[in-house]
Amino acid sequence: MKMTVYFDGAFWAALVEYTDAKGRYKAFRYVFGKEPKDEDVLAFIYGDLGKWQSRYAHIDTPIEADSSALSPKKSNPKRMQREINKAKRRPIVSTKAQLAIQEIHDSLKKERRSQSKQEREAAKELRYRQRQEKRRQKKKGH
Repeated sequence: MKMTVYFDGAFWAALVEYTDAKGRYKAFRYVFGKEPKDEDVLAFIYGDLGKWQSRYAHIDTPIEADSSALSPKKSNPKRMQREINKAKRRPIVSTKAQLAIQEIHDSLKKERRSQSKQEREAAKELRYRQRQEKRRQKKKGH
């Protein structure tokens, strides 16, 4: 396990990199906010680190190499130039940790979306049932 504390321009953060029991590479970022003292870092390590690891333990995202870079197939020079320019415009993911953090972030985003959709559906169903009950009460004449 490796933990790096750094200043990202706005906040102090810790980048924790480790391999899980199945040998998969995992990484996450913990934001301290203001510059952490030694006690703050130790409190994070002894108190919250296990909680954060278990939070990301169920996420299973394989990191795959770019398959287009592996194919030695010849292509049209204009198409190749367009692909090079497109690759230049893409943001650079400089480390394996950044790529792992992005994958985790995307999977958590998908989970939040599905959960909020279920909550919206449940609230919609509840409102529908309340309207139906109100209609029944009005028909009773009370």
